[in-house]
Amino acid sequence: EGIFVSMPMENQVRNLRVAFENGKIARDLYAKNLLRLLGLAEHPTAQKVAAAFIVGRIDNALLVRNLGNLRTAPAAPPADPRDLPPPP
Repeated sequence: EGIFVSMPMENQVRNLRVAFENGKIARDLYAKNLLRLLGLAEHPTAQKVAAAFIVGRIDNALLVRNLGNLRTAPAAPPADPRDLPPPP
């Protein structure tokens, strides 16, 4: 739907989505497992997006789109050593 993953992971994501849509798992379990499958469980922004989904502020389509954007976002450039504080 907007998340590009490997074939086995794609199947797991699809099975998870189907289980959620059929009412077999709760919103919080769906969101937490989706983050885990996508490798975003420790990502602070992904956790905020999932929290918004769990409480009903965003729907599944927006959750999926936002998580897909986080997966494809470029990594932050490495810090310039001149910007770091001096060692103690």
